[in-house]
Amino acid sequence: MGPTKLNMEEKTIVLALVREGLSNREIAKRTKRSEKSVRRVKIAANALGTGATPMRKKGTGRKRKTQTRTDKLLKREVQKDPFITARELKGLHADVLGDVAVRTIQERLQKDLKMPCRRAAHKPLMTERMRQQRLAFCRRYEQWTSEDWRSVVYSDESTFKTISKGQKNVRRTMGSDRYDSKTVLHAIGLSV
Repeated sequence: MGPTKLNMEEKTIVLALVREGLSNREIAKRTKRSEKSVRRVKIAANALGTGATPMRKKGTGRKRKTQTRTDKLLKREVQKDPFITARELKGLHADVLGDVAVRTIQERLQKDLKMPCRRAAHKPLMTERMRQQRLAFCRRYEQWTSEDWRSVVYSDESTFKTISKGQKNVRRTMGSDRYDSKTVLHAIGLSV
């Protein structure tokens, strides 16, 4: 037998077969549902008395901890700062998210808002334009002799610093560009 919960179309079919005078067992065979489900539909329809198809009972369970407005707030904050964590979001909006668990916030972001947590991409160290410029520089001076290079003064006054090390998590919408400037870690930068 199949699942016991029937949708409205199946309930209508069951009630039509009941009106034809078929037994519960025969209706269960034809609809590939349990006899108990058929009985429940018949009892609910008799209670209505009008011949109407009974509506499905409202499901039980705990009320949602976040409302639509709260979800919009979460989305807005993550779009503003994709590197923000669920714990930071809860701390930032303690008045709204005070009784909401961090795991619930993570779940809302991942499942409802389609903003899963992923490892941030590192910005490529050299772009295609940079490669072309370096190649052009090399070709310009490839004919120089060692005498020409002796006239060049080398200086190490350029300062390089590491902006980011290691991995960091980022939230971005599914299907968005992994190398978007807002969600990428800049691996090495040049200080001017």
